[in-house]
Amino acid sequence: MAPGDQRPGRGLAAHLDQNPRVPAGVAGAGGHCLQGGAPGSKVLSLGTRGFLTGLDRQVLRLAIPNLLASVSVPLVGIVDTAMIGRLPEVAFMGAVATASVLFDVLYWGVGFLRMGTTSLVAQFFGAGDRRACVQTLYRSLLLALLLGAVMVVLQLAIAQVGFKLAGGSPQVQEWGQRYFAVRIWAAPLVLCSFALNGFFLGTANAMGPLYITVATNLVNIAADYALIFGHWGAPALGVVGAAWAGVLASGAGLLVGSLVLVWQYRLYFTESIGGLFERRQLGHLFRTNVQLLGRTLCLLFAQFTLLAMVSRLGEVPLAANAIVWQVWAVVSYGVDGFAFAAEALVGNALGRRDFAGARRLARRILGWAGGIGLFFGAVYACALAPIGRVFTPHQEVVAAIASLTWLIALVQPLNALVFVLDGIFIGANDVGYLFRAMAASAFLFFVPAALLLVYGLGGGLQGAWLAYDALMVGRFLTLWRRFRSEDWLKTFIA
Repeated sequence: MAPGDQRPGRGLAAHLDQNPRVPAGVAGAGGHCLQGGAPGSKVLSLGTRGFLTGLDRQVLRLAIPNLLASVSVPLVGIVDTAMIGRLPEVAFMGAVATASVLFDVLYWGVGFLRMGTTSLVAQFFGAGDRRACVQTLYRSLLLALLLGAVMVVLQLAIAQVGFKLAGGSPQVQEWGQRYFAVRIWAAPLVLCSFALNGFFLGTANAMGPLYITVATNLVNIAADYALIFGHWGAPALGVVGAAWAGVLASGAGLLVGSLVLVWQYRLYFTESIGGLFERRQLGHLFRTNVQLLGRTLCLLFAQFTLLAMVSRLGEVPLAANAIVWQVWAVVSYGVDGFAFAAEALVGNALGRRDFAGARRLARRILGWAGGIGLFFGAVYACALAPIGRVFTPHQEVVAAIASLTWLIALVQPLNALVFVLDGIFIGANDVGYLFRAMAASAFLFFVPAALLLVYGLGGGLQGAWLAYDALMVGRFLTLWRRFRSEDWLKTFIA
């Protein structure tokens, strides 16, 4: 069937009525029940009557819970940075920031656990193949446990290499390694939560990830307050206390996610796990994960290079960079709420071969993302320096943040479109192109810009961030070209 042959009026509600493999009682967007005739079936209906209003409602019922969950994801790092920023030494904030970026390298490096699970489950769910959905989850959980254990075993080597590459003063490195040595024990918990989130998103369940994230952040805030400053009878552990708070928070998040899985997906446990290592399905998972890993490594190369360049500029630029990075993350995670909706809805549509519906969903979500990017760009143009004062009272750090105002503000609309294009291609399982596009952006846009602006012209902190803006321009140009070609509609696997 060629793209566009699918009748646009055939929504998932009708598909579920005819396909008994999709169980009743599985929570969908906004917690509604995805079964024929139930109120929640309207969430994934692509009927043409009232199309504009209905499509917006469909997107928002997934995007809003995802947005809330995504915006709160960086709160762990934000709370750590803000509370550590109240300690007397500026080096403490740089230490936590450096260690946090190292964890970003590790966790984003295995972000394929979440993205790959969503990409495959979304299409299997759209096709009505419940058995393939649950087997994908089992495979991803096994891989998460294996990778988490490897991180714990290799923690000393990872810390030594990571902090050596990141640079920084001896005090920054000493306290950063203490933080890392504690928080690394949460790795298996975090990676299993990645797999659960990927499964929930693939089945158009936006509330599961929200529950996990809320639990994680509530526990982290309380534990940070207690363990950093010694409140409520706890010892005052400072930087190490922030690390222990992260471990406790990760455990709480996984516990809540497991409870959601058992309660809302209990019918899935009736499926046989026979064929868990079937060659064709393992091949899909392997290829998807390897290509997503390559894409992520290229992105992390650029991000870690940014940190390394800034680390060598001194403690004040490093502290300013830590705060700006957290502010930047709020936008990326906020727009990711719509990107995750794109992954689920586009993947579901392609799973049932509704190519016209996938195109309409993608275009509408891009429209929402552009508006959000303009909003955040305006906020940062007006208030980036005041936001910096919330994090730290050190005026020299705030001044460095203010110098980046326009470099951060002007690129936000472009960033928002890039994040949603990522989501569209993940839902379509067009991950091979995502890898190639990211590699081109990192090595043909970011690296030349960094060499010229930072090392050639001595642009300092501003030059480093302008080079990172060049990376985002490269990503937009390559992804937009693919989207306009519609070749991404031909890469489905379900």
